[in-house]
Amino acid sequence: MIARTLVLIAAMLAAAQAAAQPSSRAGAWEMYIGPVFTDGKDYSFEGGTTVKTDTGVGLNIGFAKNLDRRLALGVDFAWSDQDYRATVQPGAGNIIGASQITSTIESYTVRFFGTFHFSEKDFTPFVTGGLGWTYIDSNIPSGLSEVYCWYYPWYGQYCGAYVPTYSTTKFSYNAGAGLRLDAGKGVFRFLVNYQWVDLGGSYGSADTLQYRLDIGTKF
Repeated sequence: MIARTLVLIAAMLAAAQAAAQPSSRAGAWEMYIGPVFTDGKDYSFEGGTTVKTDTGVGLNIGFAKNLDRRLALGVDFAWSDQDYRATVQPGAGNIIGASQITSTIESYTVRFFGTFHFSEKDFTPFVTGGLGWTYIDSNIPSGLSEVYCWYYPWYGQYCGAYVPTYSTTKFSYNAGAGLRLDAGKGVFRFLVNYQWVDLGGSYGSADTLQYRLDIGTKF
């Protein structure tokens, strides 16, 4: 449903811009923000453990420099949450059977990218690719709760609790394609994006399919 809605929006923009004029984006900086929707997926890991993720929702904030009407370079800051259900298999010799875990996986990505626009007009298809790092937090406790305290000015001592969780930061890269509309200073982009995260070990890399709708401005 989400994908069909976004494709419909892109198609309407295409029809409205059939006679688009050459774009003024050459040399301009731009900033944009928009939602990120990540497709759910099934994963299988070493030892027989399996994970099923639901459709995730997040936010992307990006900056880019249009070197000319076709080529742009920039950086994205993306965050996403996905609920998941895991069936965790016991290790060899463990008398306890498989167990179920329900939680939310959080991911944060910093990505440097390049984008090529196929047309110099205001409405154009484009392709993009980039690389960066992704921080992944499983929200599964990795130890006992830890208590920490500090002193605030004019307030005094404050104490709180923190539960460490299993998390990691890995190299990631992406490739995508989409449609772009420049309307004055406004920027509107619909993007279908594949992202790969290099998990290492026996699993290798994990890929996710994402849909983005960016809304921004040139300056």
